[in-house]
Amino acid sequence: MAFADSVGRLDEACLRAFGRQITYTPAAADPFTVTGILEAGVRPEGAAPGVYALLFVRAAALGQPPARGDDVAVGDSIYKVVALEADAEGGLRLVLHFNRAV
Repeated sequence: MAFADSVGRLDEACLRAFGRQITYTPAAADPFTVTGILEAGVRPEGAAPGVYALLFVRAAALGQPPARGDDVAVGDSIYKVVALEADAEGGLRLVLHFNRAV
């Protein structure tokens, strides 16, 4: 088994164990549901009150490349995608900024 296959299987196992359903809304498309692992409050924001969160998803689950400015709804919180960090094995870490509560 290749390394990329092993990492992909590990990612899927983590998403099954720790993931939750989130609603992803691209700027120019309809919203859809995807499983992701959210880690809230991981990076304080120095310029204005607020915190950043990280969301791990598999790139293939999104169907289209994510972009800055897309919305992510988790529970009653809405976040904006502010940065993207991809790995070579198909994982994506989206840096989110809390936008508002629903």
